[in-house]
Amino acid sequence: MKRRISFQFISLILIIIITFIIGATIIARNTLNDTTEMNLNNYLDIIEIEVEEGTTYNDIIDKYHDLATHIRITFIDETGVVLADSSADNLDNHLNRPEIQNIGEVYIRESDTLNIKMMYLATQIDNGHFLRVAIPTASTIQFLNDFIGLAIVLGIIIIVLSIFISMFLIKQSLKPFENIIENLKEVNDGHYNDIIPVEKYDEVNAFINEINSINRLISENIASLKEEKNKTDFLINQMKQGICVLDENKHIIFINKYLKDIYRFNIDININKDFRFLFREDSLQNAINQIYQNETNQNTIIEKDDRYYNVSMTYSKTNWRNLPSAIIIFTDITSIRHIENLKKDFFINASHELKSPLTAIMGSSEIIREGMAKDEKMINDLANRIYHEATRMNDLVMDMLKLSEIESTEKVKNKRILIVEHILDDVINNLSVLIKEQKISVEKNINVHTIKFNPDDFYQILRNIIENAIKYNKSEGHVWIKIDEDEKHYLLEIKDDGIGIPKAEQERIFERFYRVDKARSRVNKGTGLGLSIVKHIVLNANGKIELNSEEDNGTSIKIMLPKQV
Repeated sequence: MKRRISFQFISLILIIIITFIIGATIIARNTLNDTTEMNLNNYLDIIEIEVEEGTTYNDIIDKYHDLATHIRITFIDETGVVLADSSADNLDNHLNRPEIQNIGEVYIRESDTLNIKMMYLATQIDNGHFLRVAIPTASTIQFLNDFIGLAIVLGIIIIVLSIFISMFLIKQSLKPFENIIENLKEVNDGHYNDIIPVEKYDEVNAFINEINSINRLISENIASLKEEKNKTDFLINQMKQGICVLDENKHIIFINKYLKDIYRFNIDININKDFRFLFREDSLQNAINQIYQNETNQNTIIEKDDRYYNVSMTYSKTNWRNLPSAIIIFTDITSIRHIENLKKDFFINASHELKSPLTAIMGSSEIIREGMAKDEKMINDLANRIYHEATRMNDLVMDMLKLSEIESTEKVKNKRILIVEHILDDVINNLSVLIKEQKISVEKNINVHTIKFNPDDFYQILRNIIENAIKYNKSEGHVWIKIDEDEKHYLLEIKDDGIGIPKAEQERIFERFYRVDKARSRVNKGTGLGLSIVKHIVLNANGKIELNSEEDNGTSIKIMLPKQV
């Protein structure tokens, strides 16, 4: 803009100067011609008076001899013969000269005698002769040349000065607009600053004030839109669902962080590219092509990186740009699938666990009902068998109900102050028969007097872990029980020197119905739910459970339960 204004300004000055030089030259030339013509008339009148007074032609020429370079005087008779001339001798006939042919008319022409351009004027005196006066125009031309040269020099000086002055004035004039541009850039970033008005230009000040008002409004709108966009982006990117939007050409025009992380999608490179740059699964590609072809909605389930996703695809005939598009939403259903698998395994395992005691009960009762038991001893044995199997079923059902109750709650409830040693003594007393049978030595190290916890849950933790430590121990083995605390946790550790758990089995021992030594479990009549119950109680209490075990070298289970304020 500066260059264009400067160029236009300098071009205007140049045109004005050229026009001035040409006009001034024409005016000067006309003025000089008029002055010369006036001088010719004056000389002509003076010489004509002298002739009328009787002065001879030669005397007149002698009189003006000193002005021979500035004026030429010629006397010609009526036949054209030159009688006297102040500049030359032996001249040819001048009757055909235009000034002689047209008396009283001024002529500017080149002299055939002197070979210079002169201005001529002639008159006829009383005796019939012609008087002609001529003035060289060389002095006029020299003056015009000097005038034009001076005008050009002055013009160049004016142009140079105009360039510097115009650049300064243009810079000063455009400075407010530069400030406006800088402020507009700030407005684009949502920042607003007033432009300070210029004191010199009221028109510019009015413009700046109007720009300030518009900038303030635009800045507020941009800031509001950015805030809304940031809010929307934050919410969308915090969603635990993947969102992808395809345009009418199946190109990716939007993808949120959740889905970008799932597919490790480079948004800077692949945005606005075909959806196959993102989705590589054949089933998903076919489903997307189908919803565009049939303009319908679809759902499908895919597996990626050991996780399951429900993919909902919605076709829309118009989006915010009034063009067709597709919205694809990924929902992680891995936990639902896991729960379904757990339920499936639970029913299978529960059915399997219940089948054996039911079969034994039905078989024993069938023998009694059919009268196949012949003596009282046999009937008593069958009755005892029915009772033990029913007890086993009852224990299994009670553990299943307990586990279901624990899983349905998110935290431990009904907490109260418990005396740790009393709960532990109850557990050991209830397991005393098993301890005697196994000849197990139990050692206690209790450094905590009370604990705030649900009494039944705390009993279940101690009972199930200690019972396993006894059942899967060696004859005449040892069980060490330590209950301690630190600043934030209650610390429980039950350790034995029993058969231990193989490395391959350690990750699964907290699963329902999972048993490491199935033969020993059948002998000890365990339900397979004890450690699963312990695990869920600890998790509901926001605690931690750690297992350390070596085969044939015993097992240690450590539990950390947070203290409640």
